Amino acid sequence: NIMPAIVAGMYKLTQQLNEVGLQFTTDDLVEGALVIAIEAENNCPVDTGYLRSTVFVKEDGDDVLIGFDAPYASYVEFGTYKMEAQPFLRPAFDDAELQALSAIVDSVQKHMRDITQ
Repeated sequence: NIMPAIVAGMYKLTQQLNEVGLQFTTDDLVEGALVIAIEAENNCPVDTGYLRSTVFVKEDGDDVLIGFDAPYASYVEFGTYKMEAQPFLRPAFDDAELQALSAIVDSVQKHMRDITQ
């Protein structure tokens, strides 16, 4: 259950990094995605706790995906005709975007220090 808004959100982060000319790897993007995933996990509505426990961050080629494996995750995020939306992933991206960018930059700088030492 990878939600399209978040795939687009990670793409937006990647574009911002490209625009400033920052050389980064997928590993660096994972560091930023983890920040967003933790925020989403904290925002997640809890009934049984299963949804919250299914958060993931994974690499997919040059992309990094954030999502929840619970089969009903998108219903909670976007709502249905029977239930109101309880967004938790989209707000996490909005709220943690700057911290995610910072984590990516920190990761790049760490890798640069490791190379030069």
